[in-house]
Amino acid sequence: MQSIEITGLKEVTAALDAAPGVIREARAAFFEEAGARMLTDVQIRIGGPRVSAVQEYQVGSGKGYVAVRAMAKTDLDGYAAGYVTNALENGHAIRRPSGNAKRKRPSRARVASVRGKYMYRDVREDQAARLAEAGAKRIEDAVLQSLKK
Repeated sequence: MQSIEITGLKEVTAALDAAPGVIREARAAFFEEAGARMLTDVQIRIGGPRVSAVQEYQVGSGKGYVAVRAMAKTDLDGYAAGYVTNALENGHAIRRPSGNAKRKRPSRARVASVRGKYMYRDVREDQAARLAEAGAKRIEDAVLQSLKK
């Protein structure tokens, strides 16, 4: 009669059972780092200190994504920070003179609207591929390290 003996199967099974937790922790650490990096880049693209100071990054509750956005319940000159940030990101219209003023001033506005800065979109496009590759590599390394133990 033939017999087969497998040694070390319990260790491999235990390591594979621990892998989801390791992946979750590595993913959370990656998103924290990526959020800080993207926040810095967005703040640089905004330029001024007032609007860039009200930006923050938030990691999702399931640690599956990170987003850079304006802080909630924060005002800039009576307007919500998100409102101001949206106007900078996407552009906004310029009010034209009504023509009924007592003192007519020459129109300073030469265009109908201000172009957006696209600070969020540009950072996302510039860094998405690089950050995704770095994150995948980091998570892969963490899983391999946990399996080697």
